[in-house]
Amino acid sequence: MDLKPGKLILYFGLFCFAISLLLIYVLFFVLKEYENGGLLSVLAMIIGFSSIGLYLTLHYFKYRIIIGDKSMTIKNEIGQIKEIYWTDIEKVDYNKTLNMIVVYSDQKKKWISPIYGHFIDFIEPDKHTEKLKSIIN
Repeated sequence: MDLKPGKLILYFGLFCFAISLLLIYVLFFVLKEYENGGLLSVLAMIIGFSSIGLYLTLHYFKYRIIIGDKSMTIKNEIGQIKEIYWTDIEKVDYNKTLNMIVVYSDQKKKWISPIYGHFIDFIEPDKHTEKLKSIIN
């Protein structure tokens, strides 16, 4: 089973790129007064929207969670691969503050977004914490 991001993430990333291109147009052709923080604020918005657009586009094309018989493989946006064996998982928790699922394996934490929560079905229920059980039910 291959879990991957939805198309909405790609569309929002491309939308952010379009906003950054619009801001570049504003910077070169519309903005006449560079004082009072106008230049700095437009540059900050260009950097912000471009960064968000790049991250979301990379997330859509690169991020994968591959569910196998013996393990779960997570490929992140920059190409790093993390393999977590089902037998090595100590517990699975939920962090309400960051709204993330936390998998404890080999004394390490792996943070996974709840939109990919289908992988929880493959983990033994006795490894789920009470916080996670309250979210699932």
